[in-house]
Amino acid sequence: MTSVDVPLALYTETHKTCLIYSSGGHYAEIKRAVAGIEFTDCYHVTFQVDKDNKQVDEVERRHFITHPRRRIGRLLMNAWESFWILWRERPEVIISTGADVAVPTIVLGKMLFRCQIIFIESAGDLTPTLTGRLVYPFCDLFIVQWPEKLQYFPKAVLSEGLLL
Repeated sequence: MTSVDVPLALYTETHKTCLIYSSGGHYAEIKRAVAGIEFTDCYHVTFQVDKDNKQVDEVERRHFITHPRRRIGRLLMNAWESFWILWRERPEVIISTGADVAVPTIVLGKMLFRCQIIFIESAGDLTPTLTGRLVYPFCDLFIVQWPEKLQYFPKAVLSEGLLL
């Protein structure tokens, strides 16, 4: 690998960081959002789409949790798993692009573990997402990618471009 192939880290984040996301577009958005950041202590949380885990790149530390799919039993299982991961890992910062898989981690991380929460609202729609509406009160930094969403999230910050 030549030096041209290695992405240049523009910023080094020393706080222990949790990146939590769904697969597909949410994963693509978080990859673009943190491009240029070198994390000294970071772990990923998502749900397993297939047994070979082809939906996301290989990372050093990853935890799989239950995908809620708007079912109360699955949501409670996700919350239990999220609590134990937060207890073991003790992150200082949680960064998420959603979707529903991230809600318990964000709420528990803020309320019980005093994590700093950064949420990036999906650019996939001009209307607010359900996840965004649920986690907005818990966020220290809420980023939207469309100016139309500022009317729904008045304390949000508008990104300088789309992450899709």
